[in-house]
Amino acid sequence: MILTTSNIHDFTNREIEIIHLSQRNFSCQEIAVKLFISEHTVRKHRQNILIKIGGVGKKDFRLFIRNYPE
Repeated sequence: MILTTSNIHDFTNREIEIIHLSQRNFSCQEIAVKLFISEHTVRKHRQNILIKIGGVGKKDFRLFIRNYPE
């Protein structure tokens, strides 16, 4: 089950930053450079977001960020 935007409070500030950058089609590498973190950390944040929304892969992540408010 994909969660709705009513669950915004469930995300950390860093996860929200990653969601917003992902909405702008930044790659993991680009996000890492912009936020001064490793690509591994970006992937871990994305994984945590997926867990929170009940998603299982990139398709679910993309669907969620498309509907997430900017």
